[in-house]
Amino acid sequence: MNAPVSTAPAAPVAPGLLAEAEELQRTLIPLVDRFRTRQGDDGTVAQPTPEDRELLLAVREGACAWYARHRLAHRGEALAADIDGWLAAGLDSPPHFARSRDALKAPADGEAVFFLAPLQSTNSAPPVGKRLELFFALRKEPEALPALALTHPHPKNNCQSLVLIAGSAGFAEGNCIVFFPENVAAHDKVREQPYAMFFYNKFRRIHETYALPGAAAVLTPESLPRASTGLAPDVCFEIRAIWGYLHDSLHYQGSWPFDQHISLKMNWFVGLLEEIKVDAKTVLTCIDDDIPYARELMAMVLLERIFRYPQADDATRNFDSGTGVFLYSWLREHGALTGSPAGGGLLHLDHDKALDALRAFVATVERLEEQVTTDEEYKAAAKALVREHLPEGAYKQRYAFTEDQRTLLRAKGGLDRLPALRFGTAEW
Repeated sequence: MNAPVSTAPAAPVAPGLLAEAEELQRTLIPLVDRFRTRQGDDGTVAQPTPEDRELLLAVREGACAWYARHRLAHRGEALAADIDGWLAAGLDSPPHFARSRDALKAPADGEAVFFLAPLQSTNSAPPVGKRLELFFALRKEPEALPALALTHPHPKNNCQSLVLIAGSAGFAEGNCIVFFPENVAAHDKVREQPYAMFFYNKFRRIHETYALPGAAAVLTPESLPRASTGLAPDVCFEIRAIWGYLHDSLHYQGSWPFDQHISLKMNWFVGLLEEIKVDAKTVLTCIDDDIPYARELMAMVLLERIFRYPQADDATRNFDSGTGVFLYSWLREHGALTGSPAGGGLLHLDHDKALDALRAFVATVERLEEQVTTDEEYKAAAKALVREHLPEGAYKQRYAFTEDQRTLLRAKGGLDRLPALRFGTAEW
């Protein structure tokens, strides 16, 4: 059973774009959704039929016509070549859509973007895999960005804040808010990331549906961070976009910047510390530099990372889940999460001590980075630090929950029973 589409106010999308979205929902998107149900997780179609071929050709025709109408013939040609190549190789072979991936350029602020290819829609409603997907979105950067770009410049900003106007099932259902070039099904690996798109208008309902109940099952009512819930849609969008901008910019700073050490930062243990570090620095930057919505952003980060991410079914293999479980134990160790005098098994979150704990974490990781001189030393030191809070797991598991950490899963049963979220046209 599908969840009802929210009646939240519509995003500020021009009527012409809304009309295009409605046309896509009547014509092309249903074809894409039909085709993706025929695919496996690797994008292949098992025992393809003539009907599968005809369906994909209909998708090709509709998408190429859209590109032609919008004077993007080169992108239509790339898509046609990718589809023709797949048909020639056989739909039971993995798709290779590098031409479409590479032809896509980041839209300017205020411009719309359309994309179609087999791709991984991370965290969307199951089944998730390299299935055919379509999104139509509007780039909308936060109002705070011009000032932030001056006071907190991003060394290599390639991120885009987007309003999802319409999309196939992988984007219209579930919790996927990201699209990277490496998500596209292709035989080759991405050497650089020319765009990174974030559908931040989906975030508000995800945050309030999953993160807040996850925290309410663990924290005392008076200590539960509520600053990031009940926000107006446009304000929530603004705060999430500020978080995204600062988070990404901090990846490129420090003694081991991401762009110069990509392979190292992809290591599971190194990357886990990196993600927590840049989120912690984002919170501290907002608090210390009096950036708008600092308290709301702090609540948003803590609720998402500690109380939503660990709810994943594959939490002991999931990278983001690992960051949340680690941060939970770090706050416990530093006195920011303590047993409530009122009992009941709930924990009290001390916001000031949480800030102190985040400062201590940043200092610890930056001290580690100063002490190591090679990639191998960094990996070994990172693994040792992570293992202090995430013990060795079973075979093929990155870690195991301790008894105390299982406190984070109190709400999981109820959250798992919720139907996947569905998002309507240009919904906030």
